[in-house]
Amino acid sequence: MTSRVLRALSAFTLFVGAASLLPGSARADTAHADSPAVQVGITGVSPQIPNFANLSEPMTFSGKVANTSSTTLRDIHLEVRRSLVYNRSAMGSTPNGGGGQPDIARVPVAKLAPGTTLNWQFTPKELEFFGSNKPTSGVYAVDIDAFDSDGTFLSGARTYTLWQPKQPEGTNVARLALLWPVVGQPGLTGQKVPNSAADPIVADQSTAQQFAPGGRLDRILDDASGIPVNWLVDPDVLYTANALENGYFYPDKNGKLTGGPATDPTNWYTKATGLLGAGQNCWNLLYGDPDLNTLSRSAAGQDLLNVAAGTNAGVGGCRQSDQVIAWPSDGQADATTLNAIANTKTPSLVPLVGSNAAYSWPSAHAALPNSPNTIVYDNYLSSVFTDPAKATPTLSDTGVLAGQQWLAQTALAARDDTNRALVVVPPRDFDPAPALVSAIKAINSVPPNYQWYGLDNLDRVLSAPATPEHISALTKPATPNAPTAVVQTAWDSQQLYHALHSIMPGHTYDTAVPLRPVATWWRNHGGDQTYAQTVYSAVVADHGLVSFGTQTPPLTMSGKSGTVPVTINNRTNTTIRIYLRAHDEGAHTMELKFDEDQGPHTVDPGQTATVRIPVQARGNGQQVTLSATLYTCEDLSQNCTYYPSNLFTPLKGGFTTVTVKVSRIGIIALALIIGSGLLLILLIGLRVYRAKRAHHAPAQDTMAS
Repeated sequence: MTSRVLRALSAFTLFVGAASLLPGSARADTAHADSPAVQVGITGVSPQIPNFANLSEPMTFSGKVANTSSTTLRDIHLEVRRSLVYNRSAMGSTPNGGGGQPDIARVPVAKLAPGTTLNWQFTPKELEFFGSNKPTSGVYAVDIDAFDSDGTFLSGARTYTLWQPKQPEGTNVARLALLWPVVGQPGLTGQKVPNSAADPIVADQSTAQQFAPGGRLDRILDDASGIPVNWLVDPDVLYTANALENGYFYPDKNGKLTGGPATDPTNWYTKATGLLGAGQNCWNLLYGDPDLNTLSRSAAGQDLLNVAAGTNAGVGGCRQSDQVIAWPSDGQADATTLNAIANTKTPSLVPLVGSNAAYSWPSAHAALPNSPNTIVYDNYLSSVFTDPAKATPTLSDTGVLAGQQWLAQTALAARDDTNRALVVVPPRDFDPAPALVSAIKAINSVPPNYQWYGLDNLDRVLSAPATPEHISALTKPATPNAPTAVVQTAWDSQQLYHALHSIMPGHTYDTAVPLRPVATWWRNHGGDQTYAQTVYSAVVADHGLVSFGTQTPPLTMSGKSGTVPVTINNRTNTTIRIYLRAHDEGAHTMELKFDEDQGPHTVDPGQTATVRIPVQARGNGQQVTLSATLYTCEDLSQNCTYYPSNLFTPLKGGFTTVTVKVSRIGIIALALIIGSGLLLILLIGLRVYRAKRAHHAPAQDTMAS
């Protein structure tokens, strides 16, 4: 072993400065158990990409080793091993103490007490690590393995490094289309406080807090600086931030509405629209990012999906492209999911789905059954963005490992030399570690003739011919769908919300209110049922602002004709135009004749309108019940009652009844009335005649005398 290697070994040290020795863990030394619990972690790799031009540059690998058993461990040691990796499928293997180039470095650990964590560091020169002044080009697995005194493998950790994975001449670079999701938590309820600014009410304060400086959404924008990403934006996250520009209100723990400042949402919105509108490659998701896998499983869900497909972005920022991305949860899709997307009859929708086999396809632009224009992304490379919080607890820095995996996978993709693009899609709620972002940007530090991958626009992927593929290659839905109750509640909300706003001509409103409870965001975060109920309650309350007034007691109508008054209340702040239709209920010996179609009626904000329905009585009955129903359209064949009749949870209301009593006059009674009138006239005339005779009699007597 050379002196240079010996110096490297001396640089590979263990120290306890940052050790986490548990209180009271010191105990008498004992022999280690047959299967001692040891963990090895990797927390640093520097530089992330070796200097290909100078083999004398140092490399640093660092990490931790821990004794998780209750027994003191003696005479264990760590070994550093390297081995070439020739394809990405081999990267899934875990260290087992075998293979590779052994004893690049070996350091004994004299004693490891229970609960003790020791730091380790290995700092060789590049020449010492690769073992040659002309290292073999490719990707190297770096294993840090722990062994006991008998040479038994105890535990290990793996990372990767590389050496000139692309030769200067004769090979193609790997082409990657890196999508960068900008998706947030929904929270608008559709309600506003009755102040001059009409500040929106959000279901939870976290809706606004997600826009805070240094928060995930803010970091997503900053992290993409210097990376030619394809922005993948839910327009509703922009709409939400913009809606909070004047402030907002949220219910505190006691249910009291509390005001919140607009500063963070406003600043984030300004920052986001500045980036997305600066000529960057940007794609809209379906508005509200609906949960396609859940909605594809029911007729009510398909209805909601159809509404989402017809909803346009209300706020600018992302380009208004004809093509809109339909992204199922976690990229999981099957024939049912793709058929539901096709059933929206929206040719501009481009499904975005994942596959474990996409790396072997000639194109990421695929033609699948009933989905001829589909983008299929590479699950394996996309998995480097997995949320570290969801990973198995480990001593390693998952961000460091993810960064090195990105470099290794892209280098192995370049070795395929296919000149076709792979599409990479992080999760919706991704929050890449600094080390991963640094690894993506590190390619810029590599001399151009050694750069092994380049980042493409998604347009370039879609411009390639779509190649026929089998749907069986897609990642099948595995995560649970949203509860049926959430879909049904959202469907009821949509029916009521549509009914209310369809009678408000020219009124601008938030079309996505009923869709937010079925957003894909809730799939991995919970809270969808509570939010769906909050939105539903708000919609029901708003819908109830248009109603019939209290009707009078039974109305008595004398004669054959009259009018029946029906009152319509409009307690909204918008003029409404609503249709009224009348009909009688049940069979009667007497009926009312009237025009069923009472036409449209306009009611000003905060006002009432009384509609007087002309009626005529027919038959010999004594009373009949007249009903009036509100409609949102003139064409009754559309079943457009203001109170929909097919709700999962029916609502009372939507019609009013008036009992009409009719007083009719018979022939005998009429003859008596007429006879009485004639007799009265005769008697009055007779009395007048007698009075005149009495007046003229004295005059005649005087003349006679």
